[in-house]
Amino acid sequence: MALVATASLLLVTACGSTTTASSGEVAPLESIKVTPGADDSSDPTVTFDAPLVATATGAKVIVEGKGDEIKENQNIKFKSIAYKAEDASLLGSGFAGEPVTLPTNEEFKAQLPALYETLMQAKVGSWVAMVEPAAEAAPAEGATPSASPSAAKAETVVVLKVVASEPIPEASKKLGADEVKKLKDEGSLPTFEMKDSKPAITIPKDKDVPAGLVVDIVKEGTGKAATATSDVSAHYTGVRWEDGKQFDSSFDRGEPSDFNLAGVIPGWTQGLDGLKAGTQVMLTIPTDLAYGGAAGAPAGPLVFFVELKEVK
Repeated sequence: MALVATASLLLVTACGSTTTASSGEVAPLESIKVTPGADDSSDPTVTFDAPLVATATGAKVIVEGKGDEIKENQNIKFKSIAYKAEDASLLGSGFAGEPVTLPTNEEFKAQLPALYETLMQAKVGSWVAMVEPAAEAAPAEGATPSASPSAAKAETVVVLKVVASEPIPEASKKLGADEVKKLKDEGSLPTFEMKDSKPAITIPKDKDVPAGLVVDIVKEGTGKAATATSDVSAHYTGVRWEDGKQFDSSFDRGEPSDFNLAGVIPGWTQGLDGLKAGTQVMLTIPTDLAYGGAAGAPAGPLVFFVELKEVK
């Protein structure tokens, strides 16, 4: 899942010190002052000289934290608040909700280098301010980028507090055939039955979600085998493990869906790789191989009935 590389969507927070940890164009951030809220669930009070003008992205630690040093290949958890650079009006805040998790990996470094480099000099508990000119973000379709760098004024001021960091967990593994058989014999895997030519999936009661990707082949096909980059056509129904509620089904739409296996969630890419056209399979996908908490996507472990109709 791609990291959204616009400061306006990060939503972050800050305090007031002489720390020098920074990257990019930081002079416009000098006027930012922050008074923290009563706790990490309360909005801080943020002030700065408006309009804030910047011609390049910059990030700066406003207050140095006292926790562990932030390192590469960690998950950092942060809360954030964002303001309009032109008049300091509030755009949005995430302090009332749960912290956002962001991995300090190569993708983050490539998409938001100034923020990444600043965090690599900081500690947990730090408050970081970031500004990103509108012209540095990808232009809307049909829009013409500014021809003059001097016209690239700041659009959004984002302030964040890093509340925790932890190692990135090892990715879930695909379970072997013997492990899948054992779970199936124990009644620990989802089942399905066809009702009105549509699969109805049942989640096993009082069973823990399997500790890995389960590829439970119901019917083996005889057609062309898929690879991790194949274009395929498939019928499917997806439900959440937590409550068994359906969130999507091509059967309801009356026709299979076409997609490339390199462009879907990892559980599908790994689960369908090597299967032949005509195969019917039940995929039980752990959270990190599903949507991983992406906004607007079904949360937690997922279960899919998939009929691989064609490998193109």
